[in-house]
Amino acid sequence: MKVVLIIGGAVSGSTAAKKLIDAGIRSVVVEQNRMPYGKIEDGLPRWHDKQRSGEYDKIDEIISNELVDYVPLTKLGKDIPFEEVLDMGWSCIYFANGAWKDRPFPIHEIENFENFHYQNPYVFWFNHYHEENFEGKNVNVVDNALVIGGGLASIDVCKITQLELVKQKVESEIENFDIVEMEHKGIPKYLSEHNINYDDLDIIGTKLIYRRNIDNMPITTIPEGLDNDMIEKRKIARRKVLRNMQDKYLFDVVDCTQPTDIIVEGDKLVGLKTISNEVVDGKLVPIKNSEKIINANIFISSIGSLPEPIKGVPMNGSTYDIIDQESGKFNDFEKLHGMGNAITGQGNIKASRVSAKTVSDLTIDLINDIDKNIFEKINVKVKEWQSKSSYNGDYFEWKEKK
Repeated sequence: MKVVLIIGGAVSGSTAAKKLIDAGIRSVVVEQNRMPYGKIEDGLPRWHDKQRSGEYDKIDEIISNELVDYVPLTKLGKDIPFEEVLDMGWSCIYFANGAWKDRPFPIHEIENFENFHYQNPYVFWFNHYHEENFEGKNVNVVDNALVIGGGLASIDVCKITQLELVKQKVESEIENFDIVEMEHKGIPKYLSEHNINYDDLDIIGTKLIYRRNIDNMPITTIPEGLDNDMIEKRKIARRKVLRNMQDKYLFDVVDCTQPTDIIVEGDKLVGLKTISNEVVDGKLVPIKNSEKIINANIFISSIGSLPEPIKGVPMNGSTYDIIDQESGKFNDFEKLHGMGNAITGQGNIKASRVSAKTVSDLTIDLINDIDKNIFEKINVKVKEWQSKSSYNGDYFEWKEKK
């Protein structure tokens, strides 16, 4: 008998569970939230409605399978000690718990200012502030916004900010104003349909600064092993995607620009000191005498997310202590493997799914049978966990109660 524990049930966790189902192996999925959707639910801005619905359906089908035992509202390190899990005798343990902690901004003092925000709570606010029962922290989006980061998540942050700034100007003038419809159509087209010109709105807008050049911005993937011609085509695709986004949402991009300090006037954050970089053999080299100040009224950090530290789980700096990303194997632990955002640091669905498939393929033949007595003890413990979260084993009934 084999049984695998999966920490986290979203894209990577459900992908791993599907691999196990296909191999006839039982898994137990422990999820910290009520539903196993992870950042699909609150990492994607609310306009991704069709993509979100499709991903929900995929995950639902897997997690509701008879070979999967679901344990919701249970967080490793808080509700279940890591040492307890480690001593239970699982055939294997997969860490698919994603990356929920924003990577700390390199200038820590910036966190003391109310007009500074991290990406994860910013997107959460955008997804929920319009709801009647929303009780979270509100964000005051003001003009002249500065986003620090790079990649698709940063572009989403720029889009949110631009959409909110336009909304403030035109919501009272447009009957049945719909911010999601404006995202789908793009700002210029949406405004044009209502006989409004963006340039007449007197919006300074949003600026994205990225420490590398556009060719290095991870908007599209460039797999290892491609020849130079294919690499150049991928870089051209990156530039094209970014230009299309800028045309639709009207934000600016300044590349090769890195923050070095903050500018404070009185008790207010008003800007960042920056330096320009050049990319030499893949490394950033500061350009002498290139310092400048970029002023703004609101600052959003979108420099990536990290896995949350869990007491007892080995770390290597700010990430899990693994041998390599391909296997996800934890150092000094035979049966522990990480996958998805928990080890890649790439907050997108495709990267998570690829990582989960890779780790699963490399480890599935190594999953061993466990003793019958251990198997029964695991069954008892799983029932205990489910009982504490009031989960009765019927996944779709649980979902309906949401």
